[in-house]
Amino acid sequence: MRRYLRLFMLFIGVEAQYELQYRANLVANVLQQAMVIVTSVAAVLILFSYTDSLNGWSIAQMLVLLGVYYVVQGMIDLIFRPSVERLMEQVRLGTLDYALLKPINSQFIVTLRHMRLIQLANVALGLVIAVAGVVRLGEGLGALDVLAFIVALATGFVLVYCLLLVIATLSFWFVRVENLLVIYGAFVDAARFPVDIYPGWLRVTLSSVIPIGLAVTIPAQAIAGRLAPESLALMLAAAVAAWLFSGWFWRRGLRSYTGASA
Repeated sequence: MRRYLRLFMLFIGVEAQYELQYRANLVANVLQQAMVIVTSVAAVLILFSYTDSLNGWSIAQMLVLLGVYYVVQGMIDLIFRPSVERLMEQVRLGTLDYALLKPINSQFIVTLRHMRLIQLANVALGLVIAVAGVVRLGEGLGALDVLAFIVALATGFVLVYCLLLVIATLSFWFVRVENLLVIYGAFVDAARFPVDIYPGWLRVTLSSVIPIGLAVTIPAQAIAGRLAPESLALMLAAAVAAWLFSGWFWRRGLRSYTGASA
């Protein structure tokens, strides 16, 4: 475990050096992300100028949800998505051999090697919005609320990671599956609002097929005092099942891989 942690920190260091090479671009990207987030907050404020609640969600709870959304989206785009996109490219070009031949767990290196550290801006701004929403709620957070939030957030990351790993693994058979990431991105945009405001088919999709809705809504419910214990228990069970399945699917996909040396 210590070895993998050292490697992960090394990956971060390499990516940080790359980002700092183009500082003007770094600043421009941060400003762009800030504008997008400010626009989203403004949209919520305008919406709630016409109503007091959205399917039972108050403006303070919606701010918490929006903040959690940007934290989750930022972390996924920071750590998981860049590596998944690179993995698909390596499978298509037949250059995945270089990663597979290294004396380290293949799933670890191909899913965590590449990052976009600029997404830390999304994470930081999301935390600011979530904290502002909690303050506006005017209710103190208990230790159990904080614990439930942390567990739900970590579980949500596991669910989305497993989904992205399964999508990437499909490239071993179908080679070009980049369009699936485009579809995934469309559903991610929908997750900035509570899952329970959508029609049944979309609610099911955001909760099971593409669980980004769970990854955002459940942590937000925990910190906003709306989370039922059984929802968290079901989410944990789903994460365990998804982890086992995605690992098995990845190993099966590797057996079908034919690289440049084949």
